[in-house]
Amino acid sequence: MNHNSPKSVVIIGGGVIGMSTAFHLYEKGIRDITIIDKGTIGSGSSLQAAGIVTCLEWNETAIRARIKTLDLFEHFSNILDGYTFHQVGCLSLSSAEDYLLGEELRTLQNELGAKFETYIGMELNSRFSDVYTEPDEYGVLDIRGGYSEPHRYVPALRKKISDFGVNIIENQKVVDFKFDGSKIKGVITRSSLNNKENIIEAESVVCAVNAWVNQLLSPLDFKIPMNNFIHERFVTKPFDRELSLPAINDRVLESYIRGTEDNRLLVGTSAHNPQNYVMSDSSFSVDQLDPYPHALEFLKDAFKNRVPVINNASWDYHTVGLISVTVDATPVIGPVPDCAGLYLGTNFHSGGFAYNPVAGLLLAEHVVNGETSINSDRYLPSRFIGFDTKSYLNKTYNIQDVEIKRH
Repeated sequence: MNHNSPKSVVIIGGGVIGMSTAFHLYEKGIRDITIIDKGTIGSGSSLQAAGIVTCLEWNETAIRARIKTLDLFEHFSNILDGYTFHQVGCLSLSSAEDYLLGEELRTLQNELGAKFETYIGMELNSRFSDVYTEPDEYGVLDIRGGYSEPHRYVPALRKKISDFGVNIIENQKVVDFKFDGSKIKGVITRSSLNNKENIIEAESVVCAVNAWVNQLLSPLDFKIPMNNFIHERFVTKPFDRELSLPAINDRVLESYIRGTEDNRLLVGTSAHNPQNYVMSDSSFSVDQLDPYPHALEFLKDAFKNRVPVINNASWDYHTVGLISVTVDATPVIGPVPDCAGLYLGTNFHSGGFAYNPVAGLLLAEHVVNGETSINSDRYLPSRFIGFDTKSYLNKTYNIQDVEIKRH
């Protein structure tokens, strides 16, 4: 493959995907790196994330990618000031029927190097005293999994890339691309402070945005068949003791729960905001989102028997964000067709935070090498060539419609 590594790269989006990409580009020898964000670093979905990480995914590409992401989170724990990956394990709960249907998948996960343990019913309570399950429920524990605290990770990663010399530009909205024929040459930005336009030249551009990626791509012929869905999370006040539970992805309840480093509970779901959220333009801010009025009651009821300590909780704060999901519920990582030097890292469903270390690595490999160390063809934007994206984007969808694609 003939591929010329660029000398300069602009990254659009200052969330964890964008910053991870900058980190890996620097590690691969690129020194002229600029991150541009229309707001401030981490002001989108990154700081709203649950931070839960597991490698127990649904296909070979995702499993390999998540194993690598666990390697990188462990590495970041050693090199990022003020950040720790909390390796408490990540538990996936399912009914007996769903567990039996997943036998072939667990065989694949094991063959690829995932490390997990299986529990039935109340066996989990002997391992985690704050977790209770029904006798016929099954739990698969990713023993390398766990969680990150986004409010620790985001500033720690920013400091690291700033120390590398990465140029960070905030409050600048990218309004267009600069091309020479079909080759990217940079971006045109507009300041949100004084409306002044500016041209930033670069040999490669990485679009690391999620909810408004199609608005960003509006000057091009290429769009992603995707939807945005509202996601909510709630955090309790601290308990007066250390909690004993892993991070839990509860496929029975379509929700998640985990502890925090200061002995709180964090719970979240998208189940009660099922219809896709349509963005009118790229001026979108998460502050515009309307929460579902009964989401907390749903979560409290969902986990009242699973994690009984929730019944004694006092609630502290609530955040609302968006998750972005493609028609095939699979991330988009790689070069944009017919636009040399332009790359996408977007649509990670609810797993953007979990994917960010390896997504940044794969994007940097695409930019520098023209190929990736993990077979990531499944993620390429070119898979949507020939798909009727325009018709897809003109319809209304329910989150369950796209969730099915993951199974």
